[in-house]
Amino acid sequence: MNKADIILENIKTRRSVRKYTDKQICDDDLYKILEAGRWAPSGANAQPWQFMVIRDRNLIKAVGEVCYYSILKSRHVGEANVIMVILGNPMAGSATYLQDCTIAGANMTLMANALGIGSCWIGAFEDDTIRRILAIPAHLKIVALICFGYAAKNPRVTPRLDLKDIVRFDSYSEPGSSWLPRKTIKKALRSGPLSVFRQILGVLFNRRS
Repeated sequence: MNKADIILENIKTRRSVRKYTDKQICDDDLYKILEAGRWAPSGANAQPWQFMVIRDRNLIKAVGEVCYYSILKSRHVGEANVIMVILGNPMAGSATYLQDCTIAGANMTLMANALGIGSCWIGAFEDDTIRRILAIPAHLKIVALICFGYAAKNPRVTPRLDLKDIVRFDSYSEPGSSWLPRKTIKKALRSGPLSVFRQILGVLFNRRS
């Protein structure tokens, strides 16, 4: 595969992992995950982030007690090998510091996946309690927590909306339902399970011509 295909495959295979083994993440891999976050883009290159690495088991368990999924406790947080706390600095000079920090966190999850390490983004938690447990200064915003660990169970593949359902061109009134060039569509339909629809789509294309 070429570089673009490798990157796309890494994006597509990332999953939210909630069951972990006891295998430890080595310092070299942790460094690569942190570097992926450090090299994220940010408004005006403000780099408005700080990353807290939590490896102490007692702290991980304490943090896990105040994280939630809907109204339920996210108990898997307390079982993670590492918890990364993404902190944003509103005074760093970027009006988009929350988005910047989110991009940095996403970079980390993708690097982790490339290293064979699972991750799970945590956005619901008791801010004040975590701030107290980890002695986080008041001027920093807790943007998110990310759990890292080796997957004990491979999560199922979750569906994604088709591009035709989420893409618009030039105006919102212009749907992307037929945005692919005809040659590209026909090439994709020559093989695989979608080939059974080839004749039907051919009729539809002819009607539009």
